[in-house]
Amino acid sequence: MYVLFVEIDIVNPQEFIICCRTFSGKNVTSKIEPLEPVTEKDRQLIQLLIEQPILTNAQIARKLGISRQAISERRKRLEREGIIQLHIFWNIVPKLRLTKHFDIIVGDARDKEVEELTEYLVSNWKASLVWLSGQNIVSGIILTERENLFRKIIRDEFSFVRDIKLQPVRFKKFLGQRIRAEPRNSQNLDEIAKKEAIKLSTKKSIDVILYSTNSQKNSINLVALKNRRFHLHTSITSTDKIFENAYVHIMYGTYEILKEMIHSKRKRNLTRNLKIIFARNNIEERRIRRLLRLAHHI
Repeated sequence: MYVLFVEIDIVNPQEFIICCRTFSGKNVTSKIEPLEPVTEKDRQLIQLLIEQPILTNAQIARKLGISRQAISERRKRLEREGIIQLHIFWNIVPKLRLTKHFDIIVGDARDKEVEELTEYLVSNWKASLVWLSGQNIVSGIILTERENLFRKIIRDEFSFVRDIKLQPVRFKKFLGQRIRAEPRNSQNLDEIAKKEAIKLSTKKSIDVILYSTNSQKNSINLVALKNRRFHLHTSITSTDKIFENAYVHIMYGTYEILKEMIHSKRKRNLTRNLKIIFARNNIEERRIRRLLRLAHHI
């Protein structure tokens, strides 16, 4: 995913001042002397990436009427010269879904008490923004799925808090990608999961694929178990995508890692709703079924 500058001031043909806003919200200004001049096609490519950061080389090539290889070379050159930068953000979609707006009504709290509350929110919770809405309300944006715990801890820590209101933030677009929240029933999600599992099953490294769905959250969890030779990590790795307007969270691991999750009190609930959607052979399927039965009896 590309985070690109939003303003270009051309000082002279050989020098650019690039102002970019990264995901962290910080302004970055850098001076760059490109080895080659930026062409009109380069500018068109950059504009497309600003508007739609997730475009592939093939899609850009079709829009600009040049070959995919030419687009690949241009992008690599622009990256190398620092005109565009490649940023990878893991698990963006689920994090957006966890974003909440909060209002904390503080009653007749003193200025010092309100300052302590705001500092606590910034330091101890994933609060990206905190501000004062009027004299008696502390508002902000927080990343959490544990709303009841958030309310309980804030009330316990700060006796002057009168009420806490939390409301999900509904995003329509993020970094060029539209986010649609279309309700799906379990059957729809099962069909989407099967399509994604078929694509994953073409990878020879994957022995078993499990899945679970959540129609309320319009989400699918896929667990792709690999042979230990192909998964060099000691824990689950994951990626996320939007597929047919559903949120798809894909986890990669091994039989041994799944077994550890089942024996972990904190992670066990993640495994109890899993069902097998693909198995490379009967032996793999039988041992995973035994493991899933164990998850329900522990």
